[in-house]
Amino acid sequence: MKRVGVIGLGKMGSAIARNLLARGYDVSVWDRSSGPIQELVAAGAAARESPEALVGAVDDVIVMLWDDNVAREVSLGRVIPSARKDNVVIETSTLSPQMYETLAKAASEREIGFLAAPVIGSVDAARQGTLTILPGGEQAAFDQARDLLAAMGSTVTYTGSPTASAYLKLTSNTILGIGAATWGELLGFCESAGVDRRLAIDIISLALGRVATGKTQQIVDRDTAPRFSLNALLKDLRLARDAAQREHVAVPIMENVLPQFEAGAAKGLGDRDYIALALALEAAELA
Repeated sequence: MKRVGVIGLGKMGSAIARNLLARGYDVSVWDRSSGPIQELVAAGAAARESPEALVGAVDDVIVMLWDDNVAREVSLGRVIPSARKDNVVIETSTLSPQMYETLAKAASEREIGFLAAPVIGSVDAARQGTLTILPGGEQAAFDQARDLLAAMGSTVTYTGSPTASAYLKLTSNTILGIGAATWGELLGFCESAGVDRRLAIDIISLALGRVATGKTQQIVDRDTAPRFSLNALLKDLRLARDAAQREHVAVPIMENVLPQFEAGAAKGLGDRDYIALALALEAAELA
């Protein structure tokens, strides 16, 4: 079985290591903190005294760090310089596009296989090996790491480049942020009128699902034939804004979205499906 190193044993890194141990991999681990190392040693991992020692003892290296600063110190400063030409360094940390590019360039200069491979999913998904993984880098590195990635995630989508991987991961997490804020804003909106909280949760969930599943093919096809027109939705957004104002409820997301729909109507999109706004924003036609 392939020898794998895991560097960075926070919640996600530790969960990935445990999953690989459960699948029979020979796992070496390193972290600045001794606590998670000892827990994984008790589960069957081998502790290494430094990133350099770990890299020298394994075939492929999985790195899961907090941010660009730590990646600059550990991945750029210690892991890549000590890697061998037969290693693949798999950077699963969520980093900036620029840092992924820096790491890829450093690895290329040393002829080291490198993949920017941010992951989507919870700690539970990491522990179960059901993450979504977005590896980007040289095809040869991806081919070498394919089986290992498949052990970590149930969905492995090769993006082609580290930059693409970065933008896709940041897009995914931005949706999480917008979604959380939207949930809170609209629950407060309904609560102000005394609406049952469970009913509000069910309707918000239904509406979010309609956008996620009902409009995907229209966006792919750039199909703006009206199912629900932009003008009709604009009218309803104005009603929602006015209701919030009467209840003295702050709705900053709604207040930011409404002018974009007004701009879309002014550009002549009112009789098209409301998804025409998304396509216009994609094309920067409302700037």
